[in-house]
Amino acid sequence: MHCLVIGATGYVGARLVPRLLAAGHDVRVLARDARRVAARPWGAAVQVNVGDVTDPAAVAAACSGVDAVFYLVHMMDATGRDEFRERDLAAAATCARAAGAAGVVRIVYLGGLQPATGPASAHLASRHEVGRAFLESGVPTAVLQAGVVVGTGSASFEMIRHLAASGPLLPLPAAADHLVQPIAIDDVLHHLVACLQLPPRISTVFDVGGPDVLSYREMLTGYAEEAGLPLVGVPVPLPMPRAVAARLVAAMTPVDRHLAGPLLESMAHDLVCRGEPPTPPPSGGPTPYRVAVRRALAGEGAAGSMPADPAGPELVSERIEPVAAPAAELWRVISSIGGRTGWYTLPGVWELRGALDALLGGVGARRTRPERLAPGAALDWWRVEAVDEGRMLRLRAESKLPGVARLEMRAEPDGTGSRYVQRTTFIPDGPAGRLYWYAQLPAHGFVFAVMARTIAGVAERGLSRPC
Repeated sequence: MHCLVIGATGYVGARLVPRLLAAGHDVRVLARDARRVAARPWGAAVQVNVGDVTDPAAVAAACSGVDAVFYLVHMMDATGRDEFRERDLAAAATCARAAGAAGVVRIVYLGGLQPATGPASAHLASRHEVGRAFLESGVPTAVLQAGVVVGTGSASFEMIRHLAASGPLLPLPAAADHLVQPIAIDDVLHHLVACLQLPPRISTVFDVGGPDVLSYREMLTGYAEEAGLPLVGVPVPLPMPRAVAARLVAAMTPVDRHLAGPLLESMAHDLVCRGEPPTPPPSGGPTPYRVAVRRALAGEGAAGSMPADPAGPELVSERIEPVAAPAAELWRVISSIGGRTGWYTLPGVWELRGALDALLGGVGARRTRPERLAPGAALDWWRVEAVDEGRMLRLRAESKLPGVARLEMRAEPDGTGSRYVQRTTFIPDGPAGRLYWYAQLPAHGFVFAVMARTIAGVAERGLSRPC
């Protein structure tokens, strides 16, 4: 069959494409950035249509001539915007219309398990609404509803992995006792590919899960035991506001708070399979949770990391500022940073940080700026790792640190203006690295917040100044 995969560079999509190719299917992908597709091992084996899922013309062109569409897009991201449900539904409607007009014979959508009673979280409700939109489109649709997907890189699994590593005592709210039915990523891929063999008129919802029904507490302790980590869950008797819990999770894991919030909200429900899967399980039966964890820890199959996957285990802090100026003006400010221009934060902060680093034998706060920003160039106490002219600058710190620190700055168009995305990541070197991250988090959070707001303000005023 000729298959279109929308969301091919995401966690599930990047693992689904090679499965489809191995099964003999032709694959086309719709992606905003062809370079992200080219970076994948399978990039040269697929047809790439460049475009956004919200662009009707791009989606229509991508759907033309294909037999099946795999829709693996979710609009939850790190923007902090509350309208992801509306954007999710609008994008799904665009795809459904294009698929119907193109004569597509099968849509496959991967959503989330739904609670049996009570209102769903906004995250789960959005997935339900998207699935319903596809089912009502007139195109035969298989909606697969899955719980926690177990594999390196899955957002829910990364939360479990990093929370388990933050022990030995981990405060757990009452929601941690709700039940969930996790599923191994390899099993998810099996069911997705098998949907192509469904009878043509089948259009319904399928629940997919592993053989174990566990509480979130049991998943955490089970992971810790498989990884050889000491962990004791300590019950928290008082409810914790979602925003506070999301910030705590973001501080302890690589999952941004804007993504952690909806995921935590979903924990307030039991999420177990109540329906049947679309096809029989893989040979050998569904994968038990602990076996899936062991595969992830060993890097086996789809449970391991893939080339071009985000690096890990990273601790992440991200800030986004709207800018009432074009992206070109914002990039001008970003690309002029360092040297005599400075870093747009509190005066003297980086000089003090540099002096302390020099005492430890590091590079200090050297005021070095290359004539041209290029990978490998020194920029004060940073080393340039990557430059996407007009869009992105990524730096790696050369200070004496118990881990690897990076700073990424992006200028992204947003309507008539732009938005500044500032992402700091840290790969800790053992317990000392994690202790360093948490100890400096309040101070660095303040310093980098000032930096983000100032860069946005300077871009809006159309000038740069040392700071």
